[in-house]
Amino acid sequence: MTGCHQDVSRWRRAIVAGTVALSGSGLLAACGSSSSSSTTTTSGSSATTGAGGGDTTSKLSELTGNVQSAQKSTFQAVYTATSGGSTSTITLAQSPPKQLFSSTGSSGSTTSLVNTGTTTYSCLGGSGGTATCTSIGGGVAGSALTGLIGIYNGSAALTVLHTWQTVVASHVSGVSLTFTDETIAGQASTCAHWSYHGDQATYCVTSTGVLAKVESSGGSSGGQSFVLTSYTNSPPASSFAIPQGATVVTLPSGVSVP
Repeated sequence: MTGCHQDVSRWRRAIVAGTVALSGSGLLAACGSSSSSSTTTTSGSSATTGAGGGDTTSKLSELTGNVQSAQKSTFQAVYTATSGGSTSTITLAQSPPKQLFSSTGSSGSTTSLVNTGTTTYSCLGGSGGTATCTSIGGGVAGSALTGLIGIYNGSAALTVLHTWQTVVASHVSGVSLTFTDETIAGQASTCAHWSYHGDQATYCVTSTGVLAKVESSGGSSGGQSFVLTSYTNSPPASSFAIPQGATVVTLPSGVSVP
């Protein structure tokens, strides 16, 4: 019983930590990665310097609109993340109501949350080992998983882009905001590059609204990155199933998630 409650609480803490890290100047403290995917700049786009020009506003609006449109889309995206020297692979997938969030560390150990469409499971599995999956119900657990996927793929990006829009419109001195068109993991993407007093950050969003890259440098957080390495809009059915051969633990009847 205690283990189950600790498992659920751990995911809730991860959601809170992810929100704080991705929405602030630290951008990626909750992710961990290595930006090993090839990123090809196919063309330069407009550049402004905080003048609050219409082109800057329209491009930021386009990016936020794309992210919003992707909130309920069907896709599977795999990212490589790096922070503080640690590397991990993050997999996000959804085919509403089915969803997956998975994180694999450099040791090969994998932690995941999967919503099969009826039940949400928290799974732990090491390299070459058999996974253990705990059923944590539907409702609240499913909402938590939606929130976690949103943090990594949408909500944080919207928060940051809206903040940039506000700062640019306020004509803050020293702000630089430029745009480039890039191809990331084979996906056409638009990137917004932010610079202010030595702190730099980049947010890239695919044409379908999926987060393609987040990079930051400078400040107390140092350099961090979160980069798309593969993408499909047709995720395999296996993405929304618990690992084959997994040991399944079910919460006793009447036990609620705290």
